[in-house]
Parts: sequence; C-alpha cells; structure tokens
Amino acid sequence: MIYEGTGSAELVAGLAAGGFLIDVDHMLDYVLFERQRDLRPTAFLRYYLGGRAERVVLMLHSYELLAVLAALAWFFPMDWLWGWVFGMMLHLPLDVIFNGKFASRGLVHFYSIVVRARAGFRAARFTDRPVRPVGEHEVWTAFFEGGRVAGEAPGSAPAGRPSVPVRG
Repeated sequence: MIYEGTGSAELVAGLAAGGFLIDVDHMLDYVLFERQRDLRPTAFLRYYLGGRAERVVLMLHSYELLAVLAALAWFFPMDWLWGWVFGMMLHLPLDVIFNGKFASRGLVHFYSIVVRARAGFRAARFTDRPVRPVGEHEVWTAFFEGGRVAGEAPGSAPAGRPSVPVRG
C-alpha cells in the first residue's frame, strides 16, 4: 500500500528496516551480551519471551538513534532514511505499550540508551513484574500472544490491565 501511494521502493525498504528489522538487535544482545550460543529460533524466543534476558543494550531501540536519523533525513533527504525514521516512530511506541505490562512504572524511559547505560544495561532495573516462563511446546503460542506476567493465565489479563502481546 505504501509503495502504491508513493512509488518509492526505498521508502518501503526504510519502513521495513525501522519497523521490523530493528529487532535484529535482540539477536545481537542474545549472542554478544547474554553470551547465548543456541541460535535456534525456539531457543531464542524461549529466552526472551520467558524473561530470561539480563542485559538489554538494544542498540537500535533508542530515542537518541531516532533523533540522529531524523536529523540526517532532514539535512540529507533520502526516501529510505525517512522510511527508517517513520518505521522507528511506529515501532518504539508499540514496544512501550506492549512491553509496559512488565513494569509498574512503564517503559517510556527505557527506550533511551542513556537511561539503559546508566542502569548498566540491566533488565532487572526496568521490570518489576516477573515474566511467566515459556514451556518448550509454548514458544510459538507465546510469540503470537506475547509474554505473560507470572500468575497470568493464558488468554487472561492481570486485574485492571488488558493483556497485550510483547513485541520487541
């Protein structure tokens, strides 16, 4: 639809990068900072959806990177770069909403790399609601439904809060 409206394949590629491929930094964290070597998708998803990540560098998930990319796009207008900016502008707020159920104070501040760095990139500094572990045969269900707070039954929500899938 975007391509049909703009005729720009570069804009669409940038939207894909900023909106979806941004999540490649989870794999980088998994390998580089968590020192995990099991690269099977199910192992990776169980690790993250089960709340086992201890370090959250997430280099591509930051307001600071978004600001730099927006400035670059402003001064050096390129469709792919504007697409990346717009993709991030969609991705980051959705992450704040979808992942916020794991933090009673919310996660708006979490998406600043400066804030994460000051916290030593420790995941525990941002979340205070335990994540329900993901069983071996629950990986794909958890991927599509999202992680759950411990004690939350499948398909239910904690009191007073809607259940929202986790995307990262």
